[in-house]
Formats: sequence, structure tokens, C-alpha cells
Amino acid sequence: MITYGIDYNGQPIGSAIQQHIGMEQPVYYWDPVVSPSGMTFYKGNKVPEWENNLFIAALSGQHIVRLVISNNRVTGEERLLVTESQRFRDITQGPDHALYAITDQGRLYRIDRN
Repeated sequence: MITYGIDYNGQPIGSAIQQHIGMEQPVYYWDPVVSPSGMTFYKGNKVPEWENNLFIAALSGQHIVRLVISNNRVTGEERLLVTESQRFRDITQGPDHALYAITDQGRLYRIDRN
């Protein structure tokens, strides 16, 4: 019913209605879109300031998005690996508390602050 989306051809999706009675606004969105694919909440202790942050693999954005969440609201965004020029397909937390992201080309990245 409501959307902030733009189709691949550049045209609005549907009627391009962004507000409607009885509908809630998105918690967060990107314009232009980053094409989110995989995502994970960080529950590790290797990087304490990342705890409970949401990490998103971005296809068209070609980076990893870190969303800082406080009181159920997005309060900040950091973009990681922006210089890699890779379409990130998925991200997960490993048993060593580092994050691991994989690309369309099969490259595996280990992500932590070290």
C-alpha cells in the first residue's frame, strides 16, 4: 500500500503513496536503495560497541551496513568495506564473535575491529 521504492527502470512502484491512514512508516529506509540481502544482529563480545547492532549485506550498495539501534530506533549508520566494490550477499556472526560476509563472487570477509 505504501512504499518508498523505485523500480529498476526508475519509475515509482505502484502509486508511490508514502503515507496512508492506518499504516506505519518504516523504521528505516535508504534512498537510493542499498538492496539489502542477508542480515544479522551482533550478539558477540569481540567488539562490545557493536552489541545488538544490525549488520546488513548490501548488493547494489556494495558494502556492509551497520545500524546502531537504541530503544527500538535506528540512531546511527556506518558503512563498512565500501572500497571493496563487492556485491555482499550474506553476513553472519561466527563462533569467534567476528562477523563473516560473503560476496556474489564467493569472496569471504572476516569483519572485526582488529
